[in-house]
Parts: sequence; structure tokens; C-alpha cells
Amino acid sequence: MATMLINHMCFLTSLLLIAFPVANAIPARDIDKLCKETTDVPFCLQYIGSDPRIPAARDLSDVLLIAITQSKMQVDDATTHIDRVRRKFSGPNGKRRIEVCKTNYGIASARFHTAWELGLQKSFWDVEKLARIGTNAVIDCENVWRRDGPIQTSPLTFYNMNVFKLSGIILLIFDKLV
Repeated sequence: MATMLINHMCFLTSLLLIAFPVANAIPARDIDKLCKETTDVPFCLQYIGSDPRIPAARDLSDVLLIAITQSKMQVDDATTHIDRVRRKFSGPNGKRRIEVCKTNYGIASARFHTAWELGLQKSFWDVEKLARIGTNAVIDCENVWRRDGPIQTSPLTFYNMNVFKLSGIILLIFDKLV
């Protein structure tokens, strides 16, 4: 179901961007400039600058939709990863922590999906609020591995950090749009 939803979001975002001539595209130098304002320039260039939809992006609101879609993809990939690593955590702390992450990633997935829908409507304040809620749910997933029992290494740090970095890009774009 999540994969179908992501495919739908990517398809609609691509369709939206392809429907407009590339001549109206945001210049690549503006994407490079945006990425240079982030805390992790190579990450931004990898996930935003090299996204195949960027050449058709007309403006920052289109780049925002791409960043939200990338966040949703990371969340959905993490959810799949949770299902793969779940059985490695058989103790009470590990089981509880995996369940917290599963729940929180469900929250994040729903919030990023709604943020994407509102981004299409250019409701940027709502996008910002929902992106923060989704990101905070992911941050809590990372933090749960360090509280209420022995500290454990989170099996989701890679995805958690990617969502956190993408959130920074979303907030940077939001600041430029409002």
C-alpha cells in the first residue's frame, strides 16, 4: 500500500512537472545555491539536485514538492526496514522501541503525504507544520533507543538522519517561499 502511494505521489509530481516546458524550469544554479545554504551540501545535491524531476521544476514550490516526496520515500523505506529487522529485537526494550518507531513512522508517513497534498495547493504554512510533525515523530524514533533502559544503537539511524536533513531542506524552502 505504501509503495503504491509513493508511486502515485511520484507519478503526480512528475506529471505536474512534465506538463510544463523545461524552458520555464528553475535554473540549476538556483538549486546549487539552495543546496549551499543547507547543513549538508552533498546530501542536498544527491537527494534534491540529482532528482530526475528537478529539470522540470518551475520554481521553489515544485522543489518543495520534490523534497516532501523524498522525505515520504525515506519514511516508507524505513518502514520496510523495520519489518526486516523486527525479529532481531526480541527483548522487551527492543520490541517496545521497534513498536515506537513503527508507530512514529506511520505518523510521519501520513503527515508527509498530507504535506505533499497541501503543497500542491500552495498551503505552505500547513506544509511547514506537517513536515515538522512528521520529522519530530522520526526524531523520537531515534531518541527512543537511548531512553528507558540500556542504550541501544538504532537500526534506523540512516533513515532518521535522511528525514532530518530533508526536513531542513523543506524548512529552508519554506522560509524562501513565505
